[in-house]
Amino acid sequence: MNTRLTRRPLRAIAAILVAGSMVLSATAQSTGIQGTAALPALGGLEIMKRVDQNMTISTIAYIGTMEIDLGKRVLLKEMRVVAQGEGRSFVEFTNPEDRGVRYLKVDKDLWMYFPAEQETIKISGHLLKEGLMGSDVSYEDALESGAIADKYDIRVLGSETLDGRLCYVLDLSAKVREVNYERQKLWVDAERFVTLKTELYAKSGRLLKESRALEVKAFGSRWFITKLRMEDKLKKGGGTLFTMRELQFGVSLPADMFSLQRLSR
Repeated sequence: MNTRLTRRPLRAIAAILVAGSMVLSATAQSTGIQGTAALPALGGLEIMKRVDQNMTISTIAYIGTMEIDLGKRVLLKEMRVVAQGEGRSFVEFTNPEDRGVRYLKVDKDLWMYFPAEQETIKISGHLLKEGLMGSDVSYEDALESGAIADKYDIRVLGSETLDGRLCYVLDLSAKVREVNYERQKLWVDAERFVTLKTELYAKSGRLLKESRALEVKAFGSRWFITKLRMEDKLKKGGGTLFTMRELQFGVSLPADMFSLQRLSR
């Protein structure tokens, strides 16, 4: 194992960093809803189209924090993030312990830059399963992208009330091998069309991870999750709290924003 990566383990930081692994594609399979008299009878395709309208971005910039509860102590990380769609993001950490550490995501590739060593490392292989900056989100989660319908069969199970919000409940079952999770279960806010809760399961049926949206804000006609907790059920601790502030949508970015040259500059 790379000692530098072990000492400083680095995808919205999944769902929060760049509208990535927790952002579902609008190409979900259309399925009729049952047992939801209080809700419009939308199929999976229409539900996911509306989720996608909220989460699809051209460019975004914001300041993010991660509070990583390890049980006996809490790590606080702060970062500046810019992203383009779900495929490209650039993150620079600004908290004293990690100041100047950066990472660059371009589609399925992920690099880290360590300022003390002035070294850039590509994260691959077994290292992808390590936690992002020690958090409950793995590098593998951060790289998740692509159309959900290409990877999962999707059923609308019905409706439930979650934290006072009426939700569509969706079940996703993997139909290809190249997925991080065999099954997912989603609670989609029926009014705002954001995913309020996600459960991620192994092939054995064991619950591996759970995410909960704790704060949802309106930005014009868009609803966007600005605070989210992710919990790895296989780890001890209280999970990782992600928070976004000072969000800017549609920002102009330099042509070399997502380049290795800028990463190591």
